[in-house]
Amino acid sequence: MVVRAAKVEACPRSIECEGVVMKREILVGVDGSGTGLRAVDWAAGEAARRGCALRLLTAFALPSGEAAFVWPEDEIRKNSTAVLREAEEHVHEIAPGTEVASTTVISAPAATLVELAETALMVVVGLRGRGGFPGLRIGSVAYQVAAHCSVPVVVVGPEPVVDSEAEVVVGLDGSESSEDVLAEAFEWAALTGTRLRAIRAWTDPMLPAPAMRPMLYDTDRVREAEAAALHHALSPWKSKYPQVEVVAQVMEQQPVHALVDAAEHARLLVVGARGRRGFSRLALGGTAHGLLHHAPCPIMVVHKTP
Repeated sequence: MVVRAAKVEACPRSIECEGVVMKREILVGVDGSGTGLRAVDWAAGEAARRGCALRLLTAFALPSGEAAFVWPEDEIRKNSTAVLREAEEHVHEIAPGTEVASTTVISAPAATLVELAETALMVVVGLRGRGGFPGLRIGSVAYQVAAHCSVPVVVVGPEPVVDSEAEVVVGLDGSESSEDVLAEAFEWAALTGTRLRAIRAWTDPMLPAPAMRPMLYDTDRVREAEAAALHHALSPWKSKYPQVEVVAQVMEQQPVHALVDAAEHARLLVVGARGRRGFSRLALGGTAHGLLHHAPCPIMVVHKTP
């Protein structure tokens, strides 16, 4: 059954469907790959923590021309059914009791995930699927979903850290999406009982010669200003979530490098889709783009709430 759903501004964790308010679900893309199954595992744990439903989605575009004889539709459907069945078994093992629904859609995977994300709590995808170029670290589906979804997107690559002392790392730069980023990071830290490490990184102004700095540039004053900005951003959220242990860290370092180093043993890295700089027409900024290629742990990309 096809149902039209609309967002309810007063309750961001639910949707209104034909006058009935329903809890939103976590949407996870499934393709049978290793990273895809890790994404299912991560999403199952998250659904159990939040007490929400989980929707497994497999999508495929039907081949045309000669390719249709090599990969007939019936075989593709059978494979999709098998992939979903395996994913469901993973969910039942990791999060027994979690409500699970499976959906197969004949359409491009990235476009389907972006469209269905409109009524989801978040979207979870694997870093790379079974197709694509073997030399690429991130696949086109993961990149497009992270760039264009309106809800938070978690991209799962390497084996997630299971160390109980591991942190959730959040990168901040004072951009318009910072409040949305902090909301997701603090909520996740509170749900998991994880220490939160907030990082604000900056670099010197770019000048023609590497060793040159502006005559009136004072590194100490810049560091103090950055620390004050970070403290100001964190204060209301620390008050809202007093149970969350917070470590604030200001670093004079290129943001991608700083966050990759900090997330080496993290459980989750949370960043905004776009920062203060860069081209406004780009769906993903340079920092988010770089982290998708280099993050050593699952990364949550958060877009600014419209």
